[in-house]
Amino acid sequence: MKTKSLFLTMLILVFFCAAGAYAQTENDYKAQIEKRNKQMTEYMLKGDIENNMSLYTNDAISMPSYEPMHQGIAEIRKANKDMVASGFKFNSFEPTIVKVIPMGDLITEIGTYKVTMTMPESNEPMKDQGKYLTIWEKQKDGALKIKVETWNSDMDPMNMLKSSSKQADLDKR
Repeated sequence: MKTKSLFLTMLILVFFCAAGAYAQTENDYKAQIEKRNKQMTEYMLKGDIENNMSLYTNDAISMPSYEPMHQGIAEIRKANKDMVASGFKFNSFEPTIVKVIPMGDLITEIGTYKVTMTMPESNEPMKDQGKYLTIWEKQKDGALKIKVETWNSDMDPMNMLKSSSKQADLDKR
């Protein structure tokens, strides 16, 4: 009987130790995602596409504003290379995590961003701000990689065009 009790006690201890080792809290995931976001920001500012792609799963899906969906890392890589080749450059990028929602091996990140970028054929930096949603997938080694991402601006491009047009009219006077 003692052997059975001892075995049961050990089994329970192993279970709780294993669960504690694998269970991560929302704050744990948030810290991991903040670290990944810092890496992504560094890669974006350097135009380092290959290191940036290391943050994505092979079957990742990217749904950017004003563009078609990119399915798979090859399409996402091509879209990034095309953007850099066009002369587009990020000058600053500041993501802010609003909420992290863990669901098994998938962790949803909801946040806001501020970005400054230089567009092709323009020397004047353009500012934007908006919101994003990223679904991270926990890998076998515990690392998080982007499975799905989407973002969009808080700024209405039609109003920006109207403002630019009004400013151009004022400049002519």
